[in-house]
Amino acid sequence: MERLQVMVTLTRRNKALSFSIPLHYIYFGLAVIFGSLFFSGALTRFIIRRFTNHGLLTRLITENNILNQKLNAYAAAIDSFRQFLSFTEQMDNRLRSAVNLQLVPADVRKMGVGGYQPPTVAPEVDELLRRATFARQSLLEIDQAVASQQEKIRHLPSIWPVQGWVTSGFGYRQSPFSGKQEFHEGMDIVAPPGTPIVAAADGRVIFAGWRAGYGRTVEIDHGWGIHTFYAHCQTLRVNVGKQVRRGEVIATVGASGLTTGNHLHYGVMVNGKWVNPAQYILNPKSH
Repeated sequence: MERLQVMVTLTRRNKALSFSIPLHYIYFGLAVIFGSLFFSGALTRFIIRRFTNHGLLTRLITENNILNQKLNAYAAAIDSFRQFLSFTEQMDNRLRSAVNLQLVPADVRKMGVGGYQPPTVAPEVDELLRRATFARQSLLEIDQAVASQQEKIRHLPSIWPVQGWVTSGFGYRQSPFSGKQEFHEGMDIVAPPGTPIVAAADGRVIFAGWRAGYGRTVEIDHGWGIHTFYAHCQTLRVNVGKQVRRGEVIATVGASGLTTGNHLHYGVMVNGKWVNPAQYILNPKSH
């Protein structure tokens, strides 16, 4: 083990002292001294920064920079949300127009749900939140309107009840029996006997039986004041009270009642008045 030899001479006493110190003691002592100096400096800087005006100012500047960054991010997010909300409101009014709902003016949307509210510390944010809440309720109203219209569409007699040939349309014609002019309240569709007849739309059967002049007849109530009639049938496949779907077989083509041959007399009544069935039919015939 290396040691440091130290000699001290006392001139007055004419005496010399000699002693040796291990080197690792010296190294350890130096380390302690330098460590103490470093720790003291760090502690002094911490105290200055923490408990003096200079330290407080530095900390406040740092915190202010962080807050500014957050505010800039929030401002950008709010601006993006404002643009998105404006686009949503435009689309909302287009959808309202498509489903025949009243359009909502921009100033009404700004008032939001619940009417006028006193200003707060963040009026712009409050306005956006009111507009967003209003848009949500408007979209729910549109959704309900669309569902209602879809329900109504399912109950509109929009398909041909049978595939065949139209031999007599809606309106005035010469009677095949008397030869005189008469008003024909539907259309006659010729088809082979036994050809399936389907419901033109969803609805409930309110009559299924024999009707004077019309023979075996089915009447369906589709709601919204719309009724359809299927006359001169050979057989009936439904009973009163049955809920039927568009395209469901309800009878077959025949020649029952007052008729000159096998055909379907198909009629549509709206609010108690006969209308032209062809105005409701959307799909083309096969013949």
